[in-house]
Amino acid sequence: NYISTTNECQGSMRILVPGGRVAESADSAGAAAVGIRTLSEAGAVSDFERDQIELFAVSNLLSVNLDLNHEFAFIDATFSMSKGGLEALLELLHLLFQEPRWEHPAFVRALQSYRGQASAIEKSMELSTMDRLMRLMYPNDPAVAELRVEELSKLDFDKVIAAVSSQLRPQDLEINLVGDFEGLGQQRVALLEGGLSTGKHRDDDGAGSEASNAIQIVPDSAKERHLQELDEALWKYLGSLPASPAVEADLGKRPDIRDSRDLPPEARYRAAHLEDTEERAIANIGGGAPNRWGLGDTFHTECMQERKFSWEAPSSSWKDHPLYPSMCMLALREVLNARLFGSLRDSLGLSYDCNFDLSLFDRLEAGWYCCTVSSHPSRIQEAVTATKDVLQGVKNRPISEFELNTAKRTLIRRHESDLQLNEYWIALLTHLQLEHGNRKDLSCIRDINEMLESLTARDVQNAHSALLTDDSQIFTSVTTAGPGSSYVAGGVAPGDATGRSADLRQVD
Repeated sequence: NYISTTNECQGSMRILVPGGRVAESADSAGAAAVGIRTLSEAGAVSDFERDQIELFAVSNLLSVNLDLNHEFAFIDATFSMSKGGLEALLELLHLLFQEPRWEHPAFVRALQSYRGQASAIEKSMELSTMDRLMRLMYPNDPAVAELRVEELSKLDFDKVIAAVSSQLRPQDLEINLVGDFEGLGQQRVALLEGGLSTGKHRDDDGAGSEASNAIQIVPDSAKERHLQELDEALWKYLGSLPASPAVEADLGKRPDIRDSRDLPPEARYRAAHLEDTEERAIANIGGGAPNRWGLGDTFHTECMQERKFSWEAPSSSWKDHPLYPSMCMLALREVLNARLFGSLRDSLGLSYDCNFDLSLFDRLEAGWYCCTVSSHPSRIQEAVTATKDVLQGVKNRPISEFELNTAKRTLIRRHESDLQLNEYWIALLTHLQLEHGNRKDLSCIRDINEMLESLTARDVQNAHSALLTDDSQIFTSVTTAGPGSSYVAGGVAPGDATGRSADLRQVD
């Protein structure tokens, strides 16, 4: 997938492969994450040392970053649009897939980095609160939570190599490119340089304006030549990679939110305190939600069937469009953020910061929403109650046309503004050719503006029913900071639905 733009002077590339942390095996939690970090720490490929690779990257004005999320492993790169810039990047990526350098010292450094990160999370009020919420909602799916030291201690060098090899397979690559592949930017620079002088810059008859307009014209033959060179380079360096013999990671796995119907309230609540000189508090309130395409996990699907929920209920003309659920959820997110801010901060004065967000997965049929509220320890419980009231109040206080129009204007302006960024175009192109559970097509890029403008309050009101917001479906994690010993309390052990909240431990 590619698009030619002159937004930025550099080109951007994202190579994507399905997998991510969710695809890790049960006995190798964190193996893929540590393996990707190991390759980054080594910073070398084939027979070339790290210093040589760094010099090559600096000389050719390129950067490469390896990472992974819950759903995918990916490589983000930038490259120069001058002659030879893309070829230099593709040469490096060819060696990375063909002859990656696995170094044990790099593996040790990667482990140390994640151990330090795990320790830092326990001491961070914001990160530890979110981590406890995720473990409450997904007690049997550690891949959605932060890595712990005990999980990292079970990893070895062979496990991380196997985990990464099962995901970074050349036959599964999706390549996304954004840059000036038609040569328009180069022509603009050439004409501007040719027009520089110490004399008169603009003729009286407006010839300068005609020259400016001419900058935008590139012969079709030149465009075709540039695109043919791009195609040949991709086939030469990435299309020639042999298929990997490694067994593909398990892409059928997904996180399933806990069935909370039989859980007592204390089993859906986790409290913690961190010793600190400053008094503050934060709460995360979450529950189940659909992915970008309107599909959820097992428990979410059962709840939707009980409610007789359907995305076709509003009878929208866009109901069959693959992006319709996503646009409804994004508009709902804006409405809920506005209500949270107006209620908790402006009206009640309970919070100085609050927001609502959605996971909106692309490949996984799973998801969650999360409200984050910051307050003083003496008022955090009031803030939590008020947040739940806002989440559940949409049923009794329907979304108004004013709220909807404000949300639509915000989303449309953000979309139009982000179109000037390569990173946003990369996100739009990503998954267009994904083979595993793909629902995305070109209409998901073409119809965004038109679909947002045509959304109705009924569409967004119906989308709220896709969230699990009943009292028995909401999970809460609260952390306070201030004087006193640190502790974590509440919740219920994985697999235990009796409500015994005996988890009480000191935090060093």
